[in-house]
Amino acid sequence: MFRIIARKTSVYTTIAYFYMRRAFARHPRCKKRWTFDYDAKQTFGQWIAGIPSDKVFVHVALSSVNRFSETKKAYPWLRDLLLKHFSTVSSQAFTPGVRKTKVFDPDKEVPAYGAFARLFFKDMGFRNHDPCYSIMAIGGDSFREEDFSFSPNGIFRQMIEQDFYCINIGLEYVTCSVMHFVEYEQQVPYLRFFDDTYYIQSGKATRKINYPVHDNRGAYSVKGYVWWNKLRLMKDLSNTGIVQSVNIKGVRLYGFGMRQLYDFVTRKVQSDPFYLIKW
Repeated sequence: MFRIIARKTSVYTTIAYFYMRRAFARHPRCKKRWTFDYDAKQTFGQWIAGIPSDKVFVHVALSSVNRFSETKKAYPWLRDLLLKHFSTVSSQAFTPGVRKTKVFDPDKEVPAYGAFARLFFKDMGFRNHDPCYSIMAIGGDSFREEDFSFSPNGIFRQMIEQDFYCINIGLEYVTCSVMHFVEYEQQVPYLRFFDDTYYIQSGKATRKINYPVHDNRGAYSVKGYVWWNKLRLMKDLSNTGIVQSVNIKGVRLYGFGMRQLYDFVTRKVQSDPFYLIKW
């Protein structure tokens, strides 16, 4: 009981710290204004060209791309740049709201997180039929719609085996959805996994599936959310050399191989199931 109370106290304290940082960052006097910078554009282009893979998984804070794009329409500029350099560009297309409706239409269900993902959704050539944790891509010819993201031979496993490179643009902390895959594989104790019933709506056809989802255990969550310790994770990854970081005129970029990240986080979680959330 004492350990649970200590963990909850630590998590609440850390979340308060993050909320204060966010409040200061959004204050008009502190808020960053991303204006175009030609030298930043050149450096960013060189960074993209130097990525050691032709397949990428991207997480983007789209407003920060204004530093690199001469046009105010940052999304099409970034999309075209990525497609110029990579044969496959993929992104998360998570839709947690489907857990209430139980019905998923991959052609109509708009991703819940991120302006980049919502715009990329209109251009995607592929999206797997995973109700809550779908992946979308332009390219990705080897992917199959029926492969769930977290299944043993699903999309995340395929991206790991093909050694996709994950790039973070304008994010404060290292981010990659493959860590959710590790949590599911290792059946971490702070999540409760179970099968639920969903319906996939594709055109006029509907099929019923049993699909694995999770609940956050109350002892390890705050207001229903489990919070990762991104500060420690970023430090650990930087110390190993897995993550390459660069700051271009105030915009932080992270790049790393998904296979290396997966192997590192898996080892950590196997030795300590609470690694991702321990503060």
